[in-house]
Amino acid sequence: MQEQIEDMYEVINFLGFNATYHHNYNYVENSKMIFQEVQKFVQWFMDGERFVFEKAVYDNLLDILRDCETAVRNHDHVLMMDALEQGISGYLEMFLSEEFFREKESMYVGRVNAEES
Repeated sequence: MQEQIEDMYEVINFLGFNATYHHNYNYVENSKMIFQEVQKFVQWFMDGERFVFEKAVYDNLLDILRDCETAVRNHDHVLMMDALEQGISGYLEMFLSEEFFREKESMYVGRVNAEES
């Protein structure tokens, strides 16, 4: 599951970057490609024997899924971005190590620095 979490986190961030930087207004359509993975993650997270959180944490996660559904139905880019980037990503971050973030930062910052030289 760790690899899927890392991949999903990167895809969500790329989709947001692409939508913002390139003014790509297909965010909802582009997000559909990861729905199955998001659902798998939520099922995995909600497994009562794996983690023990307050009920509000689980309720929030279900609200985020409902927001995704509403965003698809209404073709609402802002709601979808919020649900994925502020919602699902926050849950994914719980399972990402500091090393993951250091590696990504050095990879992307290194690339930008090389391009600027």
